[in-house]
Amino acid sequence: LCLSRIANFDDLDPLAQEPGVRLTMLGPGRAIPGDADLVILPGTKSTRGDLAFLRAQGWDVDLAAHHRRGGRVLGICGGYQMLGRSVSDPEGIEGYAGTDAGLGLLDIDTVMTAEKRLTETRATHAATGQGFHGYEIHIGRSDGPDRARPFAHVEGRPEGAESACGRVQGSYLHGMFRDDAFRAAWLGGFGVASEGGYDAGVETTLDALADHLEIHLDVAGLLVCAR
Repeated sequence: LCLSRIANFDDLDPLAQEPGVRLTMLGPGRAIPGDADLVILPGTKSTRGDLAFLRAQGWDVDLAAHHRRGGRVLGICGGYQMLGRSVSDPEGIEGYAGTDAGLGLLDIDTVMTAEKRLTETRATHAATGQGFHGYEIHIGRSDGPDRARPFAHVEGRPEGAESACGRVQGSYLHGMFRDDAFRAAWLGGFGVASEGGYDAGVETTLDALADHLEIHLDVAGLLVCAR
């Protein structure tokens, strides 16, 4: 879903480059397709703000119907927070102070705090046992019964949450899909084979961009001006 304050949207780039995946970035005013296998709620710069935006699009109704049909849902960072029972901001860190009802697909509650967590993380996916690298950049803490079924483990500690039915998951970890081995293991759960090579593709693209700049720009002159 393309939230109005979407953050870290490049989390999904590795999935978009997989031939076996059809990734649709759903914009405002469009209904969630009835044949979707998975709906991803991405990160956001304002969880409560985008929770209101999501409801204004009618996506909360679509998500409930998707879930009833047996569809899967993944929330990343702010999207993870939205999936819970409530999101509270008692100090008004993101806006006005208050509490909003979440989507209720995960049995967790989130409280916004002034402390911002920013760290690179090595994690192990709970369902497949596959290790991967990611990073956290968020405010807020989430807790509740569904945390007993973590999405991953970080240094032996549970991270994220999974619903009792196993079809709704949430995690604070960005960048997980950049890891070829993890992406292959995760897509395998949908019966999709991964072709891998995401990092190599990024390096090839950057090299091509550098070559293009050297041909069309006075790079040496620009470097002199930057000193």
